[in-house]
This record gives sequence, C-alpha cells and structure tokens, in this order.
Amino acid sequence: MTDASSPATASNGAENRIVVGVDGSESSVRALRTARRLAAALGTSLEAVAVWQRAHSSYDFYHPESDWTPEKEIEKLLQDAAESAFGSDRPDRFTMSMLEGIPAKTLIRHSVGADMLVLGSRGHGGFMGLLVGSVSSACVAHAHCPVLVVHNENQHALDADRNATTR
Repeated sequence: MTDASSPATASNGAENRIVVGVDGSESSVRALRTARRLAAALGTSLEAVAVWQRAHSSYDFYHPESDWTPEKEIEKLLQDAAESAFGSDRPDRFTMSMLEGIPAKTLIRHSVGADMLVLGSRGHGGFMGLLVGSVSSACVAHAHCPVLVVHNENQHALDADRNATTR
C-alpha cells in the first residue's frame, strides 16, 4: 500500500505511470482529460506520448533551410493537446514524450511497466463508422498493461457530418 502523500512506486522502484497516446485528435484530447482524473485518483504520474514515423517517400521531405522538422511538429502537437486538455492548469508529475516508430507497436512497447495505457477510440486516420481504430485495437490486444479506450460521446454525429460533406 502506497502512502497517499508520496508518489506511487512500482515494485521495481520506478514511479507508477499512466501513459496516454496522443495524436492531436479530439478523441486523444478526451483520453488525456480522462487519464488526468485517473492519475490524480491513483496518485500516479501522467505521460502523454506522441508517436511519429519517418517519411519514406521522396515527396515527404523538408528543406534544410526551413525551420520545420518532424520533431518540432510533434512537440507542437503535444503542447496543443495539453493546452486543449488542461489549459494552464497542467497536472503535477505530467510529462510529454515523442517516440519514433509505428504507432501501435511503439505504444505497445512503451506500455511495459505502465499501470495503464489510455487511448482515444479513434485518431485522425479513422474510417467513418468504426468504433475503435486500428491502433487502439492493436493496443487492447497486445499491451503489457490494462488499456482504457475513451470514446468520443459525439463520434456518431461527427461521422454523419463528415459523411454528408464528402458526398
């Protein structure tokens, strides 16, 4: 049993943590808000994680003379998601991490030692009508810790609006 006044620690001495997969979608921001409440209740740290993949196409390059880099883009995505979820009231023991790799595989690997992995039901790449996206499904099946999938309460309305505008 962990004393409520001290940080929770795992049996290996590492601080307990809840990991949240963030891709900038409303679903992932909602997952971040939910994870904050869980982390506060459980006395754990909270880690927002964004995963990015290096482009392999000759069309997906950036000019060395520009200021843009994939890392800066992901850092901005994390900052924007934290701002949307928390405003200026960021939780104590909140960290943000950028990881390179295939999103599902990278989140599964990063779930080792976590108390929970929290994900939005669908990210930016979701197909209309799906309740759970491919990354969420893979993590539910293979993560090394419990997984909470947070659904967007208005996802069906968003899908209907998107479907109406694409016809």
